[in-house]
Amino acid sequence: MVTNEIRSSLKQALTELRIAEHELNRPHEEVVTMSVCYSARQSMTSMLRVFLLSHSMNHNEGNSLKNILNQCIKIDDQFSKIDVSAVLCNGMNHDECDGKYCLTVDKVNECVSAANQFKTLVLEKLKINESELN
Repeated sequence: MVTNEIRSSLKQALTELRIAEHELNRPHEEVVTMSVCYSARQSMTSMLRVFLLSHSMNHNEGNSLKNILNQCIKIDDQFSKIDVSAVLCNGMNHDECDGKYCLTVDKVNECVSAANQFKTLVLEKLKINESELN
């Protein structure tokens, strides 16, 4: 069942994603990569928490994106098919990631792409059309 809390949280997640996409659409040299990375991560974390909430799963606000994602994978293996290595800065050199945020436009583009994949999957699983949230 999709509650008002779920709808409200999804709206916030989609707003964060739109912020990341808007920033990414600026001229290449004006993109604030940390802003894109932060907003994309916030969006993903919110969407995954909504998925857990829809399954009456308790989650700790302090949980990392990786931990929340692993909880979602336990419920539905389709979440494992989304590559989040760029978001988690796995295997990147210091020029691409400062350990917390992606630093290049190409890398933050991968973060936004992953966020869009989560959006599609969560909306599909909850049987919600994005236009219903506007």
